[in-house]
Amino acid sequence: MEDLKTVFQTDSCEVNRYYKNNPNYLIQYSKKNNVSVCKKPARDKPLCAIYFSSHDIYFPNTPQAFENQLVGKNRFEWYGTRIDKAEKHIFLRDIKKQWYLTGINEKLDSIEKVFTMLQDETDGYEIITVGSSAGGYASVLFGQLLKANYMLTFNGQFQLNDLLNNSNELVDPILFRENDNEKVNRYYSIAKYIRSPEKVYYFYSNKSDWDVAQYDHVKMMNINFVSFNTSHHGIPFVKSSLKTVINLDREVLSSLASKTFHPILFSIKMDNLMKVAKVLYAQVLKRIKRKYLSK
Repeated sequence: MEDLKTVFQTDSCEVNRYYKNNPNYLIQYSKKNNVSVCKKPARDKPLCAIYFSSHDIYFPNTPQAFENQLVGKNRFEWYGTRIDKAEKHIFLRDIKKQWYLTGINEKLDSIEKVFTMLQDETDGYEIITVGSSAGGYASVLFGQLLKANYMLTFNGQFQLNDLLNNSNELVDPILFRENDNEKVNRYYSIAKYIRSPEKVYYFYSNKSDWDVAQYDHVKMMNINFVSFNTSHHGIPFVKSSLKTVINLDREVLSSLASKTFHPILFSIKMDNLMKVAKVLYAQVLKRIKRKYLSK
């Protein structure tokens, strides 16, 4: 049998050195707002928000991209887009880009160990989890394990089994290499871990084949499905509205469930026409400039 080819994001010296020597999680605290003693606090416990980075933490899978985007910037997704009411913020990233199946660092090298760390860090807190794509997968899985108040997932995965037919080891190495390892493959579908589906808010693209396949995997559950008429994977609306959406009260989030939206009209509803128009205009200019410079 041929030797397995090495894959940068799992086998390279650069990634494995960083996996060994860096925690790949970050904890920060917000200053408490001054609350009148006469006003009853909204929660009995403080709130902790947990943010899971996706596979877009660096791209493409090259030494230069890894060095520039992750090492140089110490990048965590969601760092600049936070839940305002949270007093504690935990940011995580899987630098091997394999759905956190081998954890986040050499000491926390499994889903179970990451869960134990998060359990300790969130003791005494209410919890909200957030993520998109692979980060959305982690948001739901860890959110359910931690019994979070609710989980936000933007085109996150609920199962990875179809990748065994549609992908390959050069793209998803750990998924293929650990396919016979019950300690890992038990997480190839997370449907069985969803005990509180009503606490999951799933924003998905109804014209994206893989995202529809994820929806089909859990559509019989009482999940709060929010559908968008787009094939774009990741954030299914104008990204500038993301901060508004993750800061919505749960009652408002629930009011979005079972509805279908146009991405741009949804963002206008969340923010305003002028803000969305400026963002779209800037995106068009950026694409034109990129196209012009590539000639």
